[in-house]
Amino acid sequence: MDQFVLESGYAALNKHGEMLCGDHREILCGEGRTTAVLSDGLGSGVKANILATLTSKMLATLLRKHVPIDEAIETVADTLPMCRERRLAYATFTALELEDGIAYLAQYDNPRAILLRGGKSVDYPARVRYVAEKEISESRIPLQEGDVIVLMTDGVTNAGVGKASPHGWPRAEVAKLLEAVWTPDASAQYLAATVAGAAHALALDAPDDDITVLAFRYRARRAVSMMIGPPEHESDDDRVLRQFFAKEGAHVVCGGTTATLVAGYLGRELVTQIETQTAEAPAIASIEGVDLVTEGVITLRQVVENAERLLENGMSVLELHGRQDGPARLSRLLFEQATDLSIFFGTAVNPAHDALDIDFQSKLALVKQLAELLEQMGKRVKLSLC
Repeated sequence: MDQFVLESGYAALNKHGEMLCGDHREILCGEGRTTAVLSDGLGSGVKANILATLTSKMLATLLRKHVPIDEAIETVADTLPMCRERRLAYATFTALELEDGIAYLAQYDNPRAILLRGGKSVDYPARVRYVAEKEISESRIPLQEGDVIVLMTDGVTNAGVGKASPHGWPRAEVAKLLEAVWTPDASAQYLAATVAGAAHALALDAPDDDITVLAFRYRARRAVSMMIGPPEHESDDDRVLRQFFAKEGAHVVCGGTTATLVAGYLGRELVTQIETQTAEAPAIASIEGVDLVTEGVITLRQVVENAERLLENGMSVLELHGRQDGPARLSRLLFEQATDLSIFFGTAVNPAHDALDIDFQSKLALVKQLAELLEQMGKRVKLSLC
Protein backbone atom coordinates (compact mmCIF):
# COMPACT_ATOMS: atom_id res chain seq x y z
CA MET A 1 0.00 0.00 0.00
CA ASP A 2 3.06 2.29 0.01
CA GLN A 3 2.18 3.33 -3.53
CA PHE A 4 -0.70 5.35 -2.06
CA VAL A 5 -0.63 8.18 0.45
CA LEU A 6 -3.33 9.93 2.48
CA GLU A 7 -2.72 13.58 1.71
CA SER A 8 -4.18 16.04 4.21
CA GLY A 9 -5.31 19.65 4.03
CA TYR A 10 -6.37 21.94 6.86
CA ALA A 11 -7.97 25.37 7.02
CA ALA A 12 -9.28 27.18 10.09
CA LEU A 13 -10.79 30.63 10.63
CA ASN A 14 -11.51 31.97 14.09
CA LYS A 15 -14.83 33.30 15.31
CA HIS A 16 -14.94 37.04 14.71
CA GLY A 17 -13.13 38.85 17.50
CA GLU A 18 -11.47 35.74 18.98
CA MET A 19 -7.70 35.29 19.13
CA LEU A 20 -7.89 31.51 19.60
CA CYS A 21 -9.76 28.90 17.59
CA GLY A 22 -12.20 26.74 19.57
CA ASP A 23 -11.61 23.82 17.17
CA HIS A 24 -8.52 21.63 17.07
CA ARG A 25 -7.16 18.88 14.86
CA GLU A 26 -4.60 16.21 15.68
CA ILE A 27 -2.95 14.04 13.02
CA LEU A 28 -0.56 11.18 13.85
CA CYS A 29 1.20 9.18 11.12
CA GLY A 30 3.58 6.26 10.92
CA GLU A 31 3.82 2.48 10.58
CA GLY A 32 1.43 2.52 7.65
CA ARG A 33 -1.37 4.17 9.65
CA THR A 34 -2.86 7.64 9.79
CA THR A 35 -4.94 8.70 12.79
CA ALA A 36 -6.74 12.05 12.77
CA VAL A 37 -9.23 13.69 15.10
CA LEU A 38 -11.09 16.97 14.57
CA SER A 39 -12.76 18.35 17.70
CA ASP A 40 -14.99 21.35 18.35
CA GLY A 41 -15.03 22.73 21.87
CA LEU A 42 -18.32 24.08 23.20
CA GLY A 43 -18.42 27.85 22.93
CA SER A 44 -15.39 29.78 21.72
CA GLY A 45 -12.13 31.28 22.82
CA VAL A 46 -9.71 29.92 25.39
CA LYS A 47 -12.06 27.45 27.08
CA ALA A 48 -13.22 25.91 23.79
CA ASN A 49 -9.65 25.74 22.54
CA ILE A 50 -8.45 23.88 25.62
CA LEU A 51 -11.32 21.38 25.54
CA ALA A 52 -11.03 20.72 21.81
CA THR A 53 -7.26 20.33 22.11
CA LEU A 54 -7.59 17.87 24.99
CA THR A 55 -10.25 15.86 23.19
CA SER A 56 -8.40 15.58 19.89
CA LYS A 57 -5.01 14.82 21.46
CA MET A 58 -6.37 12.25 23.92
CA LEU A 59 -8.56 10.47 21.40
CA ALA A 60 -5.88 10.37 18.70
CA THR A 61 -3.27 9.07 21.14
CA LEU A 62 -5.56 6.35 22.50
CA LEU A 63 -6.62 5.19 19.03
CA ARG A 64 -2.99 5.22 17.97
CA LYS A 65 -2.24 2.80 20.79
CA HIS A 66 -4.99 0.46 19.52
CA VAL A 67 -7.29 1.25 22.45
CA PRO A 68 -10.82 0.17 21.41
CA ILE A 69 -12.99 3.10 20.37
CA ASP A 70 -15.49 2.48 23.21
CA GLU A 71 -12.77 2.60 25.83
CA ALA A 72 -11.14 5.63 24.20
CA ILE A 73 -14.43 7.57 24.15
CA GLU A 74 -15.22 6.62 27.73
CA THR A 75 -11.79 7.81 28.83
CA VAL A 76 -12.30 11.15 27.15
CA ALA A 77 -15.85 11.42 28.52
CA ASP A 78 -14.63 10.72 32.05
CA THR A 79 -11.96 13.39 31.68
CA LEU A 80 -14.05 16.20 30.21
CA PRO A 81 -17.14 17.51 32.03
CA MET A 82 -20.70 17.66 30.79
CA CYS A 83 -22.65 20.91 30.65
CA ARG A 84 -25.29 20.35 33.35
CA GLU A 85 -27.79 22.87 32.00
CA ARG A 86 -27.72 21.87 28.32
CA ARG A 87 -26.65 18.24 28.82
CA LEU A 88 -24.11 18.71 26.02
CA ALA A 89 -20.60 17.39 25.94
CA TYR A 90 -18.00 20.10 26.05
CA ALA A 91 -16.40 18.87 22.83
CA THR A 92 -17.60 17.08 19.71
CA PHE A 93 -15.30 15.06 17.49
CA THR A 94 -14.78 13.23 14.22
CA ALA A 95 -12.09 10.55 14.24
CA LEU A 96 -10.57 9.06 11.09
CA GLU A 97 -8.15 6.16 10.85
CA LEU A 98 -6.64 4.77 7.67
CA GLU A 99 -4.79 1.45 7.47
CA ASP A 100 -4.39 -0.93 4.53
CA GLY A 101 -6.68 1.20 2.38
CA ILE A 102 -9.60 1.02 4.84
CA ALA A 103 -10.90 4.24 6.37
CA TYR A 104 -12.59 4.02 9.76
CA LEU A 105 -14.79 6.95 10.79
CA ALA A 106 -16.22 7.60 14.25
CA GLN A 107 -18.38 10.73 14.32
CA TYR A 108 -19.96 12.49 17.27
CA ASP A 109 -22.08 15.60 16.86
CA ASN A 110 -20.00 17.20 14.10
CA PRO A 111 -21.51 17.61 10.62
CA ARG A 112 -21.35 14.26 8.82
CA ALA A 113 -18.13 13.83 6.84
CA ILE A 114 -18.39 14.11 3.05
CA LEU A 115 -16.96 11.42 0.75
CA LEU A 116 -16.10 12.39 -2.83
CA ARG A 117 -15.53 9.58 -5.29
CA GLY A 118 -14.73 10.50 -8.86
CA GLY A 119 -15.56 14.07 -7.94
CA LYS A 120 -19.11 13.21 -6.82
CA SER A 121 -20.48 13.15 -3.30
CA VAL A 122 -21.49 9.58 -2.46
CA ASP A 123 -23.20 8.06 0.53
CA TYR A 124 -21.41 5.56 2.73
CA PRO A 125 -22.69 3.03 5.27
CA ALA A 126 -22.91 4.01 8.90
CA ARG A 127 -23.88 2.22 12.08
CA VAL A 128 -25.17 4.25 15.03
CA ARG A 129 -24.66 3.15 18.62
CA TYR A 130 -24.26 4.72 22.05
CA VAL A 131 -20.99 4.93 23.95
CA ALA A 132 -20.84 6.77 27.29
CA GLU A 133 -24.26 8.31 26.52
CA LYS A 134 -22.94 9.64 23.21
CA GLU A 135 -24.51 8.79 19.86
CA ILE A 136 -21.59 7.60 17.77
CA SER A 137 -21.82 7.00 14.02
CA GLU A 138 -19.28 4.45 12.79
CA SER A 139 -18.25 3.66 9.22
CA ARG A 140 -15.67 1.49 7.48
CA ILE A 141 -14.95 2.58 3.92
CA PRO A 142 -12.63 0.72 1.52
CA LEU A 143 -11.00 3.65 -0.24
CA GLN A 144 -10.37 3.95 -3.97
CA GLU A 145 -7.65 6.01 -5.60
CA GLY A 146 -8.73 9.64 -5.75
CA ASP A 147 -11.26 9.42 -2.92
CA VAL A 148 -11.60 12.57 -0.81
CA ILE A 149 -12.95 12.68 2.76
CA VAL A 150 -13.85 16.10 4.17
CA LEU A 151 -14.36 16.64 7.90
CA MET A 152 -15.78 19.89 9.26
CA THR A 153 -17.10 21.56 12.37
CA ASP A 154 -20.54 23.15 12.58
CA GLY A 155 -19.01 26.57 11.99
CA VAL A 156 -19.19 25.53 8.33
CA THR A 157 -22.79 24.31 8.20
CA ASN A 158 -23.99 27.20 10.38
CA ALA A 159 -22.15 29.80 8.32
CA GLY A 160 -24.29 32.77 7.32
CA VAL A 161 -27.15 32.20 9.77
CA GLY A 162 -28.93 35.52 10.03
CA LYS A 163 -26.67 36.99 7.36
CA ALA A 164 -26.06 35.94 3.74
CA SER A 165 -27.67 32.52 4.33
CA PRO A 166 -30.48 32.73 6.91
CA HIS A 167 -30.66 28.96 7.35
CA GLY A 168 -26.94 28.33 7.29
CA TRP A 169 -25.06 26.25 4.76
CA PRO A 170 -26.51 22.70 4.63
CA ARG A 171 -24.11 19.79 4.26
CA ALA A 172 -25.64 18.97 0.86
CA GLU A 173 -24.74 22.45 -0.40
CA VAL A 174 -21.18 22.09 0.92
CA ALA A 175 -20.96 18.85 -1.08
CA LYS A 176 -22.17 20.67 -4.21
CA LEU A 177 -19.39 23.22 -3.88
CA LEU A 178 -16.82 20.45 -3.50
CA GLU A 179 -18.16 18.75 -6.62
CA ALA A 180 -17.96 22.04 -8.53
CA VAL A 181 -14.32 22.81 -7.66
CA TRP A 182 -13.00 19.22 -7.68
CA THR A 183 -10.57 18.13 -10.37
CA PRO A 184 -8.44 14.96 -10.42
CA ASP A 185 -5.45 17.09 -9.37
CA ALA A 186 -7.22 19.22 -6.75
CA SER A 187 -5.22 18.90 -3.54
CA ALA A 188 -6.73 18.26 -0.12
CA GLN A 189 -5.36 21.63 0.98
CA TYR A 190 -7.05 23.48 -1.87
CA LEU A 191 -10.39 21.77 -1.20
CA ALA A 192 -10.23 22.48 2.54
CA ALA A 193 -9.35 26.14 2.00
CA THR A 194 -12.06 26.58 -0.64
CA VAL A 195 -14.77 25.31 1.72
CA ALA A 196 -13.49 27.40 4.63
CA GLY A 197 -13.29 30.48 2.41
CA ALA A 198 -16.85 30.02 1.17
CA ALA A 199 -18.14 29.63 4.74
CA HIS A 200 -16.28 32.78 5.73
CA ALA A 201 -17.88 34.66 2.83
CA LEU A 202 -21.37 33.45 3.81
CA ALA A 203 -20.70 34.85 7.28
CA LEU A 204 -19.84 38.20 5.61
CA ASP A 205 -16.23 37.82 6.79
CA ALA A 206 -17.36 37.97 10.44
CA PRO A 207 -18.17 34.38 11.45
CA ASP A 208 -20.20 33.76 14.59
CA ASP A 209 -18.37 30.47 15.20
CA ASP A 210 -15.00 28.94 14.45
CA ILE A 211 -14.77 27.50 10.94
CA THR A 212 -12.57 24.44 10.50
CA VAL A 213 -12.18 22.03 7.57
CA LEU A 214 -9.92 18.98 7.48
CA ALA A 215 -9.68 17.21 4.11
CA PHE A 216 -7.96 13.99 3.06
CA ARG A 217 -7.21 12.69 -0.43
CA TYR A 218 -6.23 9.05 -1.03
CA ARG A 219 -3.84 9.38 -3.93
CA ALA A 220 -0.99 7.70 -5.72
CA ARG A 221 2.48 8.91 -4.88
CA ARG A 222 4.00 11.37 -7.34
CA ALA A 223 7.74 11.88 -7.62
CA VAL A 224 9.38 15.17 -8.57
CA SER A 225 13.09 15.64 -9.28
CA MET A 226 14.61 19.10 -9.05
CA MET A 227 18.06 20.18 -10.29
CA ILE A 228 19.54 23.30 -8.71
CA GLY A 229 22.92 24.35 -10.08
CA PRO A 230 25.45 22.49 -12.26
CA PRO A 231 27.68 19.73 -10.84
CA GLU A 232 30.97 20.81 -9.28
CA HIS A 233 33.07 19.15 -12.02
CA GLU A 234 32.15 19.67 -15.66
CA SER A 235 33.25 16.12 -16.40
CA ASP A 236 30.32 14.90 -14.23
CA ASP A 237 27.64 16.82 -16.16
CA ASP A 238 26.48 14.00 -18.43
CA ARG A 239 26.51 11.37 -15.66
CA VAL A 240 24.50 13.53 -13.25
CA LEU A 241 22.00 14.55 -15.93
CA ARG A 242 21.49 10.92 -16.93
CA GLN A 243 20.69 10.12 -13.31
CA PHE A 244 18.38 13.13 -13.08
CA PHE A 245 16.33 12.25 -16.16
CA ALA A 246 16.27 8.55 -15.25
CA LYS A 247 14.09 9.46 -12.27
CA GLU A 248 10.37 8.83 -12.72
CA GLY A 249 7.91 11.70 -12.44
CA ALA A 250 8.19 15.41 -13.11
CA HIS A 251 11.49 17.20 -13.69
CA VAL A 252 12.20 20.77 -12.57
CA VAL A 253 15.25 22.87 -13.38
CA CYS A 254 16.10 25.93 -11.25
CA GLY A 255 18.60 28.58 -12.36
CA GLY A 256 19.66 30.09 -15.66
CA THR A 257 23.05 28.38 -15.82
CA THR A 258 21.47 25.02 -15.00
CA ALA A 259 18.77 25.55 -17.63
CA THR A 260 21.40 26.29 -20.29
CA LEU A 261 23.29 23.13 -19.31
CA VAL A 262 20.12 20.99 -19.48
CA ALA A 263 19.02 22.46 -22.81
CA GLY A 264 22.44 21.62 -24.29
CA TYR A 265 22.32 18.09 -22.89
CA LEU A 266 18.85 17.48 -24.37
CA GLY A 267 19.64 19.28 -27.61
CA ARG A 268 16.55 21.45 -27.11
CA GLU A 269 15.90 25.18 -27.28
CA LEU A 270 15.65 27.22 -24.08
CA VAL A 271 12.75 29.66 -24.47
CA THR A 272 12.09 32.44 -21.95
CA GLN A 273 8.40 33.10 -21.26
CA ILE A 274 8.71 36.82 -20.63
CA GLU A 275 4.96 37.22 -19.99
CA THR A 276 5.38 35.37 -16.67
CA GLN A 277 7.77 37.95 -15.28
CA THR A 278 6.51 40.14 -12.43
CA ALA A 279 8.00 42.91 -10.33
CA GLU A 280 8.87 40.32 -7.67
CA ALA A 281 9.60 37.19 -9.71
CA PRO A 282 11.81 36.52 -12.74
CA ALA A 283 10.23 34.88 -15.78
CA ILE A 284 10.07 31.13 -16.17
CA ALA A 285 11.35 29.36 -19.29
CA SER A 286 10.59 26.18 -21.19
CA ILE A 287 12.66 23.28 -22.47
CA GLU A 288 11.03 20.38 -24.29
CA GLY A 289 11.31 17.36 -21.98
CA VAL A 290 11.34 19.43 -18.75
CA ASP A 291 8.15 20.08 -16.77
CA LEU A 292 9.15 23.43 -15.23
CA VAL A 293 12.13 25.76 -15.67
CA THR A 294 12.53 28.65 -13.21
CA GLU A 295 15.13 31.16 -12.13
CA GLY A 296 17.23 30.08 -9.16
CA VAL A 297 17.80 31.74 -5.80
CA ILE A 298 15.20 34.54 -6.00
CA THR A 299 12.51 32.03 -6.93
CA LEU A 300 13.58 29.54 -4.25
CA ARG A 301 13.50 32.24 -1.57
CA GLN A 302 9.91 33.05 -2.49
CA VAL A 303 8.97 29.36 -2.48
CA VAL A 304 10.39 29.07 1.05
CA GLU A 305 8.32 32.10 2.10
CA ASN A 306 5.23 30.53 0.52
CA ALA A 307 5.87 27.27 2.40
CA GLU A 308 6.19 29.09 5.72
CA ARG A 309 2.92 30.94 5.11
CA LEU A 310 1.11 27.76 4.12
CA LEU A 311 2.24 25.88 7.22
CA GLU A 312 1.04 28.79 9.36
CA ASN A 313 -2.19 29.46 7.48
CA GLY A 314 -3.73 26.90 5.12
CA MET A 315 -5.87 29.59 3.48
CA SER A 316 -2.78 30.99 1.71
CA VAL A 317 -3.02 28.18 -0.86
CA LEU A 318 -5.87 30.09 -2.52
CA GLU A 319 -3.57 33.03 -3.23
CA LEU A 320 -1.09 30.70 -4.94
CA HIS A 321 -3.84 29.47 -7.26
CA GLY A 322 -4.45 33.00 -8.46
CA ARG A 323 -0.92 33.43 -9.84
CA GLN A 324 1.09 32.07 -12.78
CA ASP A 325 4.58 33.34 -11.91
CA GLY A 326 7.52 31.01 -11.32
CA PRO A 327 7.42 30.93 -7.50
CA ALA A 328 3.67 30.21 -7.50
CA ARG A 329 3.94 27.44 -10.11
CA LEU A 330 6.86 25.80 -8.33
CA SER A 331 5.08 26.13 -4.98
CA ARG A 332 1.93 24.43 -6.29
CA LEU A 333 3.98 21.61 -7.80
CA LEU A 334 5.95 20.98 -4.60
CA PHE A 335 3.20 21.64 -2.04
CA GLU A 336 0.15 20.10 -3.74
CA GLN A 337 1.31 17.61 -6.39
CA ALA A 338 4.60 16.10 -5.20
CA THR A 339 4.75 13.42 -2.53
CA ASP A 340 8.41 12.49 -3.06
CA LEU A 341 11.14 14.97 -3.97
CA SER A 342 14.70 14.28 -5.13
CA ILE A 343 16.91 17.38 -5.11
CA PHE A 344 20.12 17.37 -7.16
CA PHE A 345 22.13 20.26 -5.70
CA GLY A 346 25.06 21.22 -7.91
CA THR A 347 28.06 22.60 -6.07
CA ALA A 348 29.73 24.43 -8.97
CA VAL A 349 30.67 28.04 -8.23
CA ASN A 350 28.42 30.51 -10.10
CA PRO A 351 30.26 33.82 -10.81
CA ALA A 352 26.90 35.51 -11.41
CA HIS A 353 26.13 35.17 -7.69
CA ASP A 354 29.06 37.35 -6.66
CA ALA A 355 27.16 40.54 -7.47
CA LEU A 356 24.12 39.25 -5.53
CA ASP A 357 26.14 38.41 -2.42
CA ILE A 358 25.08 34.76 -2.66
CA ASP A 359 27.63 32.18 -1.59
CA PHE A 360 27.52 28.39 -1.68
CA GLN A 361 26.68 28.00 2.01
CA SER A 362 23.75 30.45 1.97
CA LYS A 363 22.32 28.78 -1.14
CA LEU A 364 22.67 25.33 0.42
CA ALA A 365 21.08 26.58 3.65
CA LEU A 366 18.14 27.90 1.62
CA VAL A 367 17.63 24.53 -0.09
CA LYS A 368 17.91 22.68 3.23
CA GLN A 369 15.30 25.00 4.70
CA LEU A 370 12.97 24.23 1.81
CA ALA A 371 13.54 20.49 2.31
CA GLU A 372 12.69 20.77 6.02
CA LEU A 373 9.50 22.72 5.30
CA LEU A 374 8.40 20.14 2.73
CA GLU A 375 9.05 17.35 5.23
CA GLN A 376 6.79 19.21 7.70
CA MET A 377 4.12 18.96 5.00
CA GLY A 378 4.57 15.19 4.96
CA LYS A 379 6.76 14.93 1.85
CA ARG A 380 9.62 12.46 1.49
CA VAL A 381 12.70 14.50 0.51
CA LYS A 382 16.15 13.34 -0.58
CA LEU A 383 18.90 15.94 -1.03
CA SER A 384 22.02 14.93 -2.97
CA LEU A 385 25.09 17.10 -3.59
CA CYS A 386 26.76 16.71 -6.95
